[in-house]
Amino acid sequence: MFGIINENKKFILIDENRDILRKTALILACTPMFKEDTVDDAIKEYADDDIEMSYTGDMYIKGFAPKPDNCYQSNMRKTMYTAEIDPITAHISRLRDENQTEEIAKKISDLITERNTKIAEIKKKYPYFDE
Repeated sequence: MFGIINENKKFILIDENRDILRKTALILACTPMFKEDTVDDAIKEYADDDIEMSYTGDMYIKGFAPKPDNCYQSNMRKTMYTAEIDPITAHISRLRDENQTEEIAKKISDLITERNTKIAEIKKKYPYFDE
């Protein structure tokens, strides 16, 4: 993989083909690093393991991607809870309105376990960070 990074180790341009990357950079010749005489020095080769995607979808040198703030994480959790947890909670609520048989009680118990597992997965996927 070939790329050009900025001072924050964020990829400005990245491509598997060096020639395509070079041509793209020259088309964008709006910064000094993209001028004909400096673009070749700006293009470096990176292993796939040296590249990571940030939470915003931008590509960075591994270890330099910014972490999402807690507000972003909270919004993502809320979105996931609405999509994955609320339907389970509604199903539990509907079952509680029915005549409580052993079968329904078992189903409610299974749904509560499923909901708790999903909540733990969401919290793991979108953790809060110390500020």
